[in-house]
Parts: sequence; structure tokens; C-alpha cells
Amino acid sequence: MGISVVDATHVRVVCDACREASAEVCGRREIAIVARTSAVEKFRRAGWHHDAGTYTRARSSEQMERAGAGRWYCRACSRVAHL
Repeated sequence: MGISVVDATHVRVVCDACREASAEVCGRREIAIVARTSAVEKFRRAGWHHDAGTYTRARSSEQMERAGAGRWYCRACSRVAHL
């Protein structure tokens, strides 16, 4: 078996408050949307806070939550009450 190059989807998040903290997840052999959805859960388990924003439609809010769109805060910044 020869060498094979496998493209991997890397999902990276940077803290919207301090802009210094970041986290990255490698999706390995997953397609981009699956890698992104699983990365959202992994970031939350690692202590990152996700703020999807406020939207009038429930369906839009659910999609934003699943896709990870919106603001992300690291552990230290998510403890601050004003965020």
C-alpha cells in the first residue's frame, strides 16, 4: 500500500473577548458539516461558551446553535458576568 494523503477538516475557534485563546479540532475523515457539528460539542465539553445571539425565529436559533455560528468565549472570559 502506497502513501495516501487524507485531507482533514480542522475546525478552529478563537475567543471573541480576549482574542488570545483558541482551540482546534481535527475532523479526520468526516465531511465538513459533520466535523463542525461534532466540534461544537467538543468545544462546549472543554469549557468554551457559545453565544448564538437572539433571533426571533426558533428554527434560526436552533440552526445557529448546531452550526456553532455566533460568538465563542474561552473558559476565563466566559466567567465574566457582562458577556
